[in-house]
Amino acid sequence: MCSRCRIHRSWLLASCAVLWLAAGALAGAEAAPAGAAAEPSPRDGTVILRLDGTISLRPQENLFGAGDVSLYEATMQLRSVLRSPERNVVLDCSHGFLPTLSSAEELAAVITAGKGHKHLTMLIDGTNNQAMVVAAACDEVVMPEAGLIEVDGLALSSYYFADALAKLGIQFHAVISGEHKTAPEALTRSGPSPAGAAELTDLVKGLDDVLVRESLRGAMSAGDLAAARARSPQTSSTALSSKLVDATVEPDGWLASRPGPIRTYKDKKDSSPDLSSLPGIIEFWSQLMQGPSQEKHPKVVAVVELAGEIVEGDGSEPGVNIAPGDTCRMFDNLAADPRVVAVVVCIDSPGGSAEASDRIHHAIKRLEAKKPVVALFDSLAASGGYYIGCAAQQILVHHGTITGSIGVFAVAPDLSSALDHLGVHRFLVSSGPRGDIFGLGPWNDEKEAALRAVVSDTDQRFQALVASCRHIPSATVALLAGGRVYDGDDAVKLQLADGFGTLSSAIASARALAHEPEPLPVERYPQRSGLMARLGLAETFLGPIPTSLRLWGEIAQSRLPVVMAWINIRP
Repeated sequence: MCSRCRIHRSWLLASCAVLWLAAGALAGAEAAPAGAAAEPSPRDGTVILRLDGTISLRPQENLFGAGDVSLYEATMQLRSVLRSPERNVVLDCSHGFLPTLSSAEELAAVITAGKGHKHLTMLIDGTNNQAMVVAAACDEVVMPEAGLIEVDGLALSSYYFADALAKLGIQFHAVISGEHKTAPEALTRSGPSPAGAAELTDLVKGLDDVLVRESLRGAMSAGDLAAARARSPQTSSTALSSKLVDATVEPDGWLASRPGPIRTYKDKKDSSPDLSSLPGIIEFWSQLMQGPSQEKHPKVVAVVELAGEIVEGDGSEPGVNIAPGDTCRMFDNLAADPRVVAVVVCIDSPGGSAEASDRIHHAIKRLEAKKPVVALFDSLAASGGYYIGCAAQQILVHHGTITGSIGVFAVAPDLSSALDHLGVHRFLVSSGPRGDIFGLGPWNDEKEAALRAVVSDTDQRFQALVASCRHIPSATVALLAGGRVYDGDDAVKLQLADGFGTLSSAIASARALAHEPEPLPVERYPQRSGLMARLGLAETFLGPIPTSLRLWGEIAQSRLPVVMAWINIRP
């Protein structure tokens, strides 16, 4: 055996040993699920499902798997317990259950459609406004006697850095496609423009109307909810008197007193890996490096989850950003895969690079030319997110979806004051009138005119694609554009979306468009990445960098203008 092979073998065995010990400790700490071995009768027993986290469309992946439970996984778990033989279901949401509005709508729809004669009780603690949408679909809501919840209404905020940058001698100048394209105001103003303030105010009101409508339960009125919000945060006594909950309990004793037999739901995929044998260790290591293997079915519906800002490049980080390179290849592969009969594209993105958005849009159009594509917008599918989504044959939204923002902008840095302050002088020789138009010189009318021409051309392209894909007159699209944002209700009224939906209804619509009457297996994409991508080391030695900072950094250092289809809002 050569020395190199001995080194590699030693490294592999050492790594496996460490993983074996770590996983063994985790497995030993894992509690066995409660419940009797005998199959309970349809009206006996209680099954407990724990829900926590934000239940986002695509959580950021970690070293050992997908990390937090995704929206897809949560809805599948919920459907499973609703099909269980136990009559009583407890949703334990007392461990940091903080869903987005669209996630809460999706979960509530699953409960409403599938609970039948079951009795659903929700245990809440430390939850937010959106959790009450799920509570409204349950039969009973309880909270710990010493618990605390925060039902206080929605809030969206923006930060403005122009004054801070000016102290460093740095200015940014923006050219926008419409007064409502307000993302660059974070760098160019010390506060919102009148259009920006009005836009944010209207958006919060529209989303809050949805939240109030979906949160009311039992005898609670909108006035009761408003009064409860005024007393936030709510202790158990406040929540009880405000009709937010039906009872206060001591959680452990209350859970133990549920009608028996009692069992805690555990997804089979959550079980610990088999590290008791060498084959199990090798399989676990292979999954870490390459992702889990997936059973191949003869016919499937592909569900593609695109979450994060849209950035230039070849490699995406699922749940963090969306790059055109691997994303376009994925759509082209789905188009060529004969097993895939239809595709659902779930989008949760504020947009980003206009060029990258355009490439992904056309990859979806190539796919849509061969098989049906339905887009389902999650919390946010605006600007570049709408750019890619409008390529689908059908668009479905949630009531609380933020969408629209049709328009683009470009930002150019002006470092001339900083250079003067530092005593840096520049000598320039150029062979053409615009040879250094986007160099380090001060901002001027010629730079603005050049940038405006680029922004206008890109914006017209964006609008033309929307008009073509949505079959809306160009004049109407022009009125809807300019960066204006809409909630899901307005998007449907204005024909920017076709209707409201959930993942289940989107899959059903895709099957119907493919003329497939029977349910089909679902395959999720992009499939889990390997170890290096999970560590965030795929493109940088420094680990993962917040994508919004990466986008601003690309704008600041680019030699050419960077045109963005991006909305600087996160619900």
